[in-house]
Amino acid sequence: MKHRLQKLEPIWQKSVWYLWLCLVAALPITSFPIFARLLHTSSVAPASGIFVIALAVLWLPIYILKNGRFPFQLKPALLFFLFALLTIGLSFLRYIPDYKNASMVKAALEGVATLGLGALFYIVTTGMPNSADKIKQTLKVVNWGGLVIIIWSLIQVAVSFIHKDFTDGMRAFQHLFSTTVLFDGRATGFASEPSWLAHQLNLVYLMYWMAATKNRFSAHGFRIWKFTFENLLLAAGFVVLFVTLSRGGLVAFTLVLAFLFVLANIQFAKWLGRKLKARNQVLVGIVTGLVMVILYIGILLGGLLVLSKIDPRMEKVFEFSSKVDNPILKFADNLQFGERVIYWQTGWNIFNDHPLAGVGVGFSGYYFPQYLPDYAWQLPEVNKLTGWSSGLLNIKNLWTRLLAETGIIGFSLFVVFLVVIAFTARDLSKRKDQLSQTIGWMGIFMLITFILEEFSVDSFALPYYWFTLGLVAAASRWVKTSDMEING
Repeated sequence: MKHRLQKLEPIWQKSVWYLWLCLVAALPITSFPIFARLLHTSSVAPASGIFVIALAVLWLPIYILKNGRFPFQLKPALLFFLFALLTIGLSFLRYIPDYKNASMVKAALEGVATLGLGALFYIVTTGMPNSADKIKQTLKVVNWGGLVIIIWSLIQVAVSFIHKDFTDGMRAFQHLFSTTVLFDGRATGFASEPSWLAHQLNLVYLMYWMAATKNRFSAHGFRIWKFTFENLLLAAGFVVLFVTLSRGGLVAFTLVLAFLFVLANIQFAKWLGRKLKARNQVLVGIVTGLVMVILYIGILLGGLLVLSKIDPRMEKVFEFSSKVDNPILKFADNLQFGERVIYWQTGWNIFNDHPLAGVGVGFSGYYFPQYLPDYAWQLPEVNKLTGWSSGLLNIKNLWTRLLAETGIIGFSLFVVFLVVIAFTARDLSKRKDQLSQTIGWMGIFMLITFILEEFSVDSFALPYYWFTLGLVAAASRWVKTSDMEING
């Protein structure tokens, strides 16, 4: 019997590894119709979820029984997940407002399912790529998947621009991978909507390509003239990000560019001080900083001006009046994201009344009618969703959702987890081998974009941030300083 198991082990190892590579390849698909039907949802149903569940059944139990190890960064994540699950149980100990007879048991099960899916994505990512070679193989699949995203996204935009519509074949092809439709004049990729395409680019693909470019690293052995595959993907990926016309995605990416500019400015100020043999290095730094701030403001205003000309939602970006009631909400409504701000404010209002442990993951929708601000009833979308839709409303902001549904305790546990990853990424970025440096900078860039990206997405089940956070943890555990440095 033992001899048979030994013979089967290589087959098992190869099979679960192929499942992992399929998971990585499937990352671009956010709302896979087959998986959506199984989950009874039309939005968050990542195709990679099918493979992570398969790995949870075929790999995880055996790995644990064989005393397989995980990075220490798993512990703070598990503390958060366990507390978030506890909030679901605690929610039944308090009065839950009735909302159109929506099933509270179903809401609880959905909360458990989304948390469980997020936990599995993180756990599997920290354990599956358990060597430098496997991490590089993973990055290769990330690159090829990113190339497919870029090609399909650019085809969408080109056809929409030339013909002002999509062909029936394109629509049918998109329906194979998504429960939603294509958006005129905007890139959607294989995602549910353009903002979700920007979300995955900002949290995985662009962050890796930028880190690889910064560290002159490539997971591949070939170059195209003087450029690595990652260099070319970064340039094309930014074009795709721009044609998503996702305002949150563009601002989040700009935040990373600003961070890089600040680092470059610090180095420039030091160089300038040495060059001029300045006695007062602080004064040189201040003057240089002021010049750069003026430059940044000019670039920002220029970017807003360009967007106001090509995106109808941004036409009134320079029209702000403090004389109207609720000027901030009115300004947001003029830019067609007033509803989002209303949902964020509702989440904050819920947190104010349930500050310690929140109302439970998945239950904030029951509290919406009594916590919506007065201005909300002037917005058509809010009236439509509260009056005609049978589903629960959601906060659409991870930060306020954490506060509303898990309270200050859950929010703090999540932030502690992110801080642990941030220190891990910083440590990796200072190692000598290029692979560690690249994954470290990928983690740093991702955490910067994550701050703004999660103002428009509130799901625990989307795999993108769990994947990158898990990859940082995996690199810290499995890539040794003695590993050979690889140059692409």
